Amino acid sequence: MNKECEITRDLIPLYIDHISSDASRDYVEEHVAHCPECQKILNNMQSHITLPIDYSERLEEAKPITKLKKTINRKIIITATICVLIVLTFVSSIYISTKITYDIPSSDVTFYEANGKLLMKYKGHGALLYSAYASHIENSPTKEWHISFTQTFFERYVQPLYKKDKPQVLDSTKEVKAVYDQDGHILWQNKSLPNNE
Repeated sequence: MNKECEITRDLIPLYIDHISSDASRDYVEEHVAHCPECQKILNNMQSHITLPIDYSERLEEAKPITKLKKTINRKIIITATICVLIVLTFVSSIYISTKITYDIPSSDVTFYEANGKLLMKYKGHGALLYSAYASHIENSPTKEWHISFTQTFFERYVQPLYKKDKPQVLDSTKEVKAVYDQDGHILWQNKSLPNNE
């Protein structure tokens, strides 16, 4: 096979599809007129590939595929939009549920001693959040706790669905003289400490 045959065989598919240049078209027609092997390849390819010659016919045949692509693209966009909305709804609901807080009265919390630890247990529904600070008593190793209690929407309604609330350890009983709420009421007092502490 010579170089002209190779070039012609490369151009034959373009010639059949009517997308070759005029010069390439003339070259293929001139070559196959004198080369029986390339003429045979051209005839064989033309008999197996039947493409509409008219561009408008091709566009007409492509309409169902174009319509299918548009439908698929529309469904992808709708699905992606719904997924984004679901994620945004979920994230915003989590955010909002952690920002809404409820004050919990200190009477709903019980303090008790166990194994040398001061524990607190919430009597209500859900988990308990607390804000506390300890102040050391002058000339004494003991301290007083001042504490307030809150819950967010999440702790009140969501967390109980998957987590069992357990008593929380506040401190060692040896180090605590008393626990006060935000109004100064005594919630727990260490009766085992001497009076001078």
